[in-house]
Amino acid sequence: MPSPFTVAEDPWIPVRIRTDLTADEHAELQRLLPEAEAGRHLVGLRTLFSAAHLIADLDLDYPPVESVLRRMLAAGTARVTGLDTGTADGWLDTRDDVLTAGRFSSQAVNAYFDEHAPRFALYDTPRPFLQDPRLSEECTGVAPPGRLAMNRASGNNPVWADHTPETAPLTMPDAAGWLLAWHGYGPAGMGAVRTHGGRSTKSCKAGPYRCLISCFPHDPTSLFTTLIASVPAPAAWPTNPGNDHAPWETDTLPDPLHPPAPAGLISLLTSRTAHATLPTPRRDGHQVTGCRVVWGTATDLPTAIDPYVVDRDKGSPLRADCTRAVFRDLDALLLKHRPGSKIAVRRPTVFGSIADLPPHILTILGIRALGWHQDKQDKNFGWYAATTPPVCHYLEERDPDGAAALATLRAHTEATASDLYKALATAWYALNPRRKEDERAAFTTPAITRFYALAEPEFWKIAENPAQRPTYKRTAISVFDTATATMATTVRTMDAVAKARAKLTNPSKRR
Repeated sequence: MPSPFTVAEDPWIPVRIRTDLTADEHAELQRLLPEAEAGRHLVGLRTLFSAAHLIADLDLDYPPVESVLRRMLAAGTARVTGLDTGTADGWLDTRDDVLTAGRFSSQAVNAYFDEHAPRFALYDTPRPFLQDPRLSEECTGVAPPGRLAMNRASGNNPVWADHTPETAPLTMPDAAGWLLAWHGYGPAGMGAVRTHGGRSTKSCKAGPYRCLISCFPHDPTSLFTTLIASVPAPAAWPTNPGNDHAPWETDTLPDPLHPPAPAGLISLLTSRTAHATLPTPRRDGHQVTGCRVVWGTATDLPTAIDPYVVDRDKGSPLRADCTRAVFRDLDALLLKHRPGSKIAVRRPTVFGSIADLPPHILTILGIRALGWHQDKQDKNFGWYAATTPPVCHYLEERDPDGAAALATLRAHTEATASDLYKALATAWYALNPRRKEDERAAFTTPAITRFYALAEPEFWKIAENPAQRPTYKRTAISVFDTATATMATTVRTMDAVAKARAKLTNPSKRR
């Protein structure tokens, strides 16, 4: 068998090279990636960190893979820069020094990946990357490779994203990505039977990021800046007892019967998982032909505040919804606490640490949102990714008036959408008095979704030029007319639609 595939050295992460490289930077790129030009390329982790200042951004196809990868890259960034230690002012000084350098230290990057080299291999090693080698004995059944690829159908699960047969092998780069996705997004429910420590079951808990939307600081022109901005400050780190290690930094395998609480930043970002996996490589090592996917914890994971999710005072963090535009929660990302909500929400803790960035960096930072609309079990509706324009300079600490203005604009959008919904519901009820209420959503939801899709560009335009006035009502009326066009076919139905439309054009007037 050839040398095993390693996520540190072999290409598997899609990235986009910057298009504005200087002559010296282009020469450096040629040394690191001899075949690279502007465009999309695959790199391993070592090259990603070594060339981060030459890379514009990640370019992954699957949001759940990207979501977990961004967390792990933030942990790696902390390790190779010294941002994994320190408190308050000292930590900020270290970050300023790293930003001034403009790139990661090649010595620090190479030292880190050399130290942990054996644990970055996907197979043929005692401690394969993000895998549990005990499964070869504790779980005898081997599932088809489609079980690992979360976009394929497998077993009794329906096709929802990819029609590739579950028996089709996976390439090693694809397998590496899906290992990440299972690490964070594995479903609750039944997996293969695992026997460990006297416990034998196939019941799995849901992964820590399942159903949630994750938000990251984002510079579309520099992966280096994005990674530095993505490291949360010490105030956001857990302080539980224990060793703060990533899975690839230790020989100790996790205890599935007693999962530890994260002891610091690194374990918070890399070690929280509810599943255990072990892919089976083909003899030549180029593909994965099977896998074991089982429970990785017998109890709920210990509570921890993830730095990239919008938390709430009651209930779980903000859930992903593929019908909900990201700008609708923008004030929840810029304000420490969003006003007017029935349940108080708090922005991701990572945004507290970027408020102290230099102005020239803060003014170019937007937000990268990654969500998977799904339930805790194995039912998926759709994943999505969205990138905002530069908005981080509106953080409450830096521009309280600007943040408040965006919150007001967002509230105005929601109010107009509410008026549109009431008008649509009025028209529907007038024409369908005997139909069940839950059937109404099939009529109203597409129209409301269309309204937000049309309103979003206007929202960003006004955010850049607050002197403009929104024309949301005009948009809402257009959406209403389109949605009801086929309803107004008789005098009675035209009258019902007209009365409902009047509630939209004059929402304060009672009819």
